[in-house]
Amino acid sequence: MNLDLLERVADQLRAALVDYEPERITGADAARLLTGFAAIEKLAAGGKLLSARRVESSNVWRRQGHRSAAAHVAEATGSGLGPAINALKAARCLGSLPATDDAMRNGRLSEAQVNEIAGAAILQPDAEQELVDAAGKQPLNVLKLRCRRVRAVGVDQDQAYEKIRRGRYLHNWTDHDGAVRFDARLTPDEGARLVAAVKAETARLAADARRAGCEEPPRALAADALVGLACRRDTRNGPDRGSPGPAAMVHVRVDHEALMRGHLELGEVCEIPGIGPIPVEVARRLAADSILSVLITDGVDVTSVAHAGRTIPATIRTALSERDPTCVVPGCDMREALEIDHVTPFAGGGPTSLGNLARLCHWHHYLKTHQRYHLARVGKQWEWSPPKTTARAGDPSIPSG
Repeated sequence: MNLDLLERVADQLRAALVDYEPERITGADAARLLTGFAAIEKLAAGGKLLSARRVESSNVWRRQGHRSAAAHVAEATGSGLGPAINALKAARCLGSLPATDDAMRNGRLSEAQVNEIAGAAILQPDAEQELVDAAGKQPLNVLKLRCRRVRAVGVDQDQAYEKIRRGRYLHNWTDHDGAVRFDARLTPDEGARLVAAVKAETARLAADARRAGCEEPPRALAADALVGLACRRDTRNGPDRGSPGPAAMVHVRVDHEALMRGHLELGEVCEIPGIGPIPVEVARRLAADSILSVLITDGVDVTSVAHAGRTIPATIRTALSERDPTCVVPGCDMREALEIDHVTPFAGGGPTSLGNLARLCHWHHYLKTHQRYHLARVGKQWEWSPPKTTARAGDPSIPSG
């Protein structure tokens, strides 16, 4: 590349911007200029990615005193370390993705589009050209969803899900105005449950506000809904009875073949609309005390809609609370925040009956639902046993027996 030419182009662009007074041109001219600047930005982003890759491989960042290649890129571009890391990840993939590389060099892809396509196509090369073509026709949010679907097929979904679960967190801090702020990272199914519950409570608060003649923005009501859900203790069924039923419905869209097979193949979908892909196994075993609407598809045709209602009737809840005052796992005396579990999973045909239900603490509920621990009732006693297969090595969160 001729560096002198690049410097002259940069000088000319700089001079043009110094004299640019957008208020003195027509709207039509401004639209054309916007398109032109966007084209320049895409080309510049392509050159930046290619150059960043060489900066990393040449180790020039070490000689210039940077802690990492990403730190060098962040300083040179004026971006944060996170975006620089993402740019380098995409840049490394380009050598193995000819269609993406060509589209980027020709200014057809933005940096954001390259990042999304590279992260997905490197796992599923057969999907590369389709994603590149989609980038030219669809908005970025749709492209991101398509890329997430491709990545869901290209990785071990159970491992990816478990990685998210182990890395879950909730952080809070106080900002400079004194307001309390939150940041959370949740698994897709738990996040979907929370979002659905907040939306349902927000709608209820909005209806109350309208009746009272009070107008509040939806995001303010959503904040009130979250606080209400987290802090309100429901005692309508007596102390420690818990809620009488689910507050919202969680929807899952899954291809019929994937549901039967137990895993996804390229082009198939198993996802929570508005949230993103989830493992097929997670779709089968969503939390017992929820309502799951499963839209089963075969290609573009909807074959059936199964509303897997798991609502526990109030009478059974009362009986369970009396029969299982603590977590039923032998040796566990946890009494607070117990969760109702189908002993034989609902997805496996287990009925919502007193004989097939038990109250478990959150930890034991997780082990049974997600780590294949076994719970059985023998006479009047409960038996708890570890999975037949050995837990994955290196996971300290899973006990050995």
